[in-house]
Amino acid sequence: MKIYKLILGIVLVSSLGACKKMDSLLDNPNSVDPSQANVDLLLNESQLSFSGVYNTLSDVGGELTRQQVMFGPLYSNAYAPSSFDGVWTTAYTGVIKNGDKVIDLALAQKKYKHAGMAQVLKAYTLGSLVDFFGDIPNSESIMGVENLNPKADHGADVYKTVFALLDSAISNFGKANSAAGPDNDLFYNGDFDNWTTAAKTIKLKFLMQIRLVDTSASAQIDELLTEGDLITTADQDFVFKYSTVNNAPDSRHPHYASNYNNSSTGSNSVSDYIGTYFMWCLAYEKGNGAITSLDPRRRYYLYRQRTNYAAVDENTCPCYFALTPGHFPSTMPFCLPGPSGGYWGRDHGDDDGVPPDNSFRTTWGVYPAGGEFDASQGSSVNNTRGGRGAGINPIWMSFFTSFLKAEAALKLNLPSAGVPRDLLEEGLRGSISKVLSFPATVGVTVPAVNIPTQANIDSYVDEVLANYDLAADDNERLAIIEKEYYLAAWGNGIEPYNNYRRTGYPDDMQFTVKTPSPGLFIRSVFYPSVFINRNLNAPAQKNPGFNADKVFWDNNPDNFIH
Repeated sequence: MKIYKLILGIVLVSSLGACKKMDSLLDNPNSVDPSQANVDLLLNESQLSFSGVYNTLSDVGGELTRQQVMFGPLYSNAYAPSSFDGVWTTAYTGVIKNGDKVIDLALAQKKYKHAGMAQVLKAYTLGSLVDFFGDIPNSESIMGVENLNPKADHGADVYKTVFALLDSAISNFGKANSAAGPDNDLFYNGDFDNWTTAAKTIKLKFLMQIRLVDTSASAQIDELLTEGDLITTADQDFVFKYSTVNNAPDSRHPHYASNYNNSSTGSNSVSDYIGTYFMWCLAYEKGNGAITSLDPRRRYYLYRQRTNYAAVDENTCPCYFALTPGHFPSTMPFCLPGPSGGYWGRDHGDDDGVPPDNSFRTTWGVYPAGGEFDASQGSSVNNTRGGRGAGINPIWMSFFTSFLKAEAALKLNLPSAGVPRDLLEEGLRGSISKVLSFPATVGVTVPAVNIPTQANIDSYVDEVLANYDLAADDNERLAIIEKEYYLAAWGNGIEPYNNYRRTGYPDDMQFTVKTPSPGLFIRSVFYPSVFINRNLNAPAQKNPGFNADKVFWDNNPDNFIH
């Protein structure tokens, strides 16, 4: 694949950061000048770096919202500043600085499509850094030796840059006199109508993010909804695709690579823990006692290495023999989420040692990680199972748009968004359809007996809609919409983390297991140590005993979420 020209691209990127020449006589006629850099290779690096930034932020968001496990036990010590050094460095060097060079060179060469792609990736990255860190360097961030201590700009000002980049990208995608697109478009394979649609949808995402604090957002949201050029079909989904190549470099989905290693016995096989709460939502919460109406996506999302709890003992699962924490409501799942079934994960904030359970843990399934479909095999994973890692990063899916429009209709009273109940159903059915069709795209055959029937799907959707109809007010209706958005977002922890801080839903998430007083929920993460320790103009580090500093668009109370 052409992306493996990356090594050359890195050499070129490194050359661009050289010190300014003090004497023209020092110019080497054999060296590569920045103006001669290959824009395609630079754009490859931007795309790959972007996927890395997304993965790290997604995992953190997924951990904080109980899809994956946060060890804790307190919010203040769940992460260290150094936890974010890698994503910060990759974002600023691989996406932002490198992307700016792509933009400059591409515009000079009338490669407007290249420029537009780099602008979208930079916009999403800048906006996401604000969403996780708060105020960040932007206006002075890439000045090199001219400013080694860039100030942090207010998050609202960085968002202005985000919107300007997206508007410019939309313009660049539409220019008729553009040179050909890049050799490697790792997202849309050269379909720039889809790139335009993605840019507008990402703009909608960030506008909805600021709806609590910016009164002008509603009119802009209404304009985008009225225009209608948004990601609404599966072929428009904004995803990054992985392959089955496992070396030089490993290009498999990261959660496949870390959980499906080459061990037929299961020894040292699964490294991740999936959250007890998330598994309970999928496998036990709904159904009214009837398995036919349980979440039809559960066997696609999750692969059980064991289908029962026969392996449970004091060593493999210590929590099973402990009392349910006194601060847990009786309806809240604890330890193993059901009486049987083999759904084996870990509770939120459980910082106990790791037991010898890696051959029993439930792990990532075929969607979105390209893992194994759960046909009740009850066998350990290895690196030849399932889709062998050919998964996706679900950065923005068509059903995300449906759920977001439902929120806009309820909270902003925008008729252009549509009817909230209809959008809820649209999002549900869109998610289920995408997940059920996914195995075939990565070479996995699902046994016919395990494919949910239309009656199974309808039963699940009907239960959700019935609960929606019974809701007393718009807040209860929004709670149902956000819960289903949360479940549909598996593989994307960024949107649940943003939604949770913005709306407060889902409001039944599992408490931290070790203490009823874990500290205030992390409303923004620590600044990285590479920023705080090396930048004289960096803001003060967030208080580790409080750690509830809010990003600019979050005006909800301190104790809004737990």
